[in-house]
Amino acid sequence: MKSTLQQGRPYIVDLLTRMFLPVGYPSSVSSGDYQILNALQAFCNSLASLISSRAILQGFGVGDPTASPTKALLLTVLQDVFSRLTTILSAHIIGSSLSPEAKTFRLLADVLNDTAIILDTLSPAFNSLPIPGLRVGSLCLSAVFRSLCGIAAGGSKAAITMHFASPLDGKGDIGDLNAKDSSKETVLALFGMLLGTLIVPYLTTAWTTYGALFLLVGLHLAINYLGVRGLTLRTLNRQRLGITWMFYAQSHSSVILTPLQTADMERILDRSGNVRDFATGHLLGHCTIGSSFSENLRGSMPPGLLDLFNGEQYVIWFDHACLLQPHGLNGSTSLHGFKRLHIFLKDGYVNVDLVKAWTHATDIFYAIGRRTPHGGNGEDPDAMDAIRTSYDNVRKHFAHFQTSLRAAGWETVDCPIMAGLPDAVVTAVATIDSEQTEDKKTR
Repeated sequence: MKSTLQQGRPYIVDLLTRMFLPVGYPSSVSSGDYQILNALQAFCNSLASLISSRAILQGFGVGDPTASPTKALLLTVLQDVFSRLTTILSAHIIGSSLSPEAKTFRLLADVLNDTAIILDTLSPAFNSLPIPGLRVGSLCLSAVFRSLCGIAAGGSKAAITMHFASPLDGKGDIGDLNAKDSSKETVLALFGMLLGTLIVPYLTTAWTTYGALFLLVGLHLAINYLGVRGLTLRTLNRQRLGITWMFYAQSHSSVILTPLQTADMERILDRSGNVRDFATGHLLGHCTIGSSFSENLRGSMPPGLLDLFNGEQYVIWFDHACLLQPHGLNGSTSLHGFKRLHIFLKDGYVNVDLVKAWTHATDIFYAIGRRTPHGGNGEDPDAMDAIRTSYDNVRKHFAHFQTSLRAAGWETVDCPIMAGLPDAVVTAVATIDSEQTEDKKTR
């Protein structure tokens, strides 16, 4: 009997391995604890969802003989309308930003999901408030949040799955990895539901219900934050590229941060396009890539700007809001206030041009920040001098910087620097009577 049990254990272990782990594990996936934490958050989410589901049924009138099933049906249809419209609009607005900012949207998806759960749980209590339509509005709002969660989670999960299925040594199967990950989440969610059926009947008062709900939501968000914070992506988005370049520029030995070191410095929730000092976290400025000349420039550009970028597939210039009027004999333009940059792309640009352009923009902010730390009261820097100095610095070191990135383990072939397509692509720029006119091709 004992021998039979010993023989059965390897078979069971092998069966569970083939059911829940990707083929070729562990060499077929990137290392990290994210998948474990992601499965645990699914467990917490299933428990919280049971509480909200009970509240929704209570709001629909389950147990109330006077409740109308037709009203419940119409409310469900109304929720579905809001959900589908939100899916269409959100996919159009944020769809191209999901992959570059996968960490941000992965955490944001869970915040939206938990907000929807809280609204659903509180919805029965809204009936007692003297505000007509409050409960219906809260349920429709929760449907909107759930739809946003689905878009954010789906798009960001695709980028994260691609990361884990592309280890440094070897190649994984994206489809198999995604399927096995769904299996693990399903099993833990099932355990959460079974445990919830034992716990929920004892949550009979408002205090116990809301206390358990907020405890589970807090635990759910904490696990998700730890999982996203520990996620080490090797693709260079705008924030990670800015951090690596600033560290490289200030390092006398031209040291490149590894993806793991950079992950510790990343801000999970930050506005896309913000450039910060990697050491202090101070906001240096904001940059927009793929801007249009005609929509963002006011007045004339300084002489020599277009000549400076003649050999590049991009042009960089400051937003008119942070420029003072030209003054002095040479007509120099000084900077003031919060610094904003625009990157204008030329026809025929490729991915390396985007990387170089963002590196140049980061260097401009970093150089200005060192001259006027924390927006100090020092002399306002000249805009053209700042761009020219940083351009010379980037041109001198960019080739070595790019080679060092690959050696440090970064993915430099496909870098999600720009979300979607540019507003305009410059095909020709001519100067007529001191005014710049743009021939642009909108995509």
